[in-house]
Amino acid sequence: MKNLCIITFLLVLTESKLHAAQPVPNVIPDNDLSYSINAQIKSTNAVTENDFNFVTKTLYRLFAPKIAEKSGLKFVLNANWKDDTVNAFATREADSWSVQIPGGIARGKGMTKDSLALVICHEIGHHLAGAPKTFLYDGWPSAEGQADYWASSKCLKKYYQEIFSEEFVIDQSIPEKVILDCNSVYKNPASLKVCVRTMMASLNFAQFLNSLPGVKTPINIQTPDIRVVKGTNTNDYPRPQCRFDTLYQGALCDIDANVLTSDEDENVGHCTNLNKPGFRPRCWYKP
Repeated sequence: MKNLCIITFLLVLTESKLHAAQPVPNVIPDNDLSYSINAQIKSTNAVTENDFNFVTKTLYRLFAPKIAEKSGLKFVLNANWKDDTVNAFATREADSWSVQIPGGIARGKGMTKDSLALVICHEIGHHLAGAPKTFLYDGWPSAEGQADYWASSKCLKKYYQEIFSEEFVIDQSIPEKVILDCNSVYKNPASLKVCVRTMMASLNFAQFLNSLPGVKTPINIQTPDIRVVKGTNTNDYPRPQCRFDTLYQGALCDIDANVLTSDEDENVGHCTNLNKPGFRPRCWYKP
């Protein structure tokens, strides 16, 4: 009888911290920040515990089958609302591929239900985003820039399609540039709304990055990173502005979210025309 691959979802509700036993790719560089439940920033869009559980469970349900299909292993998503760590992690063990989401990152400035989904998508992207990959961590993760690009070009699209019944209004609070750029690519109202919502999640994440210690040049939607790398950045985080630009362009890539990526060919499943919106920015990626 063939062995069945058991897919499990773990919502860790203990007081213990979610720290991996070995170096892992994080969503932001290692830090000593700590955002406790009691110190949570109060705002209209602040992430609640119910939001946290909804987003983690929804993304688990969407991508556990994809990871099982690709790896033959179970997907473990450890989500601990009580953990005040301000980061998120991806790991691989002998019997599982994992993502760890502490509640501390959900309580950061600028974090919303949608930017939390973006963070989790980034970590899942280390497993599923394909090439280019890093040479670190034995070479299994997709590079940081690639995980960002996959998060907005693939993962969030599938997530928003799954929760499409949620109300999202395109109004005057959304920057004109977002509306114009999304309209230039997407004519279907549903696809347009997904594009706009993805860009707003990216702007929320940019606000979170801008709030981190040591930020010298805040991210700005009007000032994309114009630097051109001589070789693809596979072993470090792109600059914050470059990360935002990558998320922004991912939203403008009109290739269907269900088109798979490749671990060997970095062109498969991605927008590759340098003269059209949706191309991975040259500030970290060299075609």
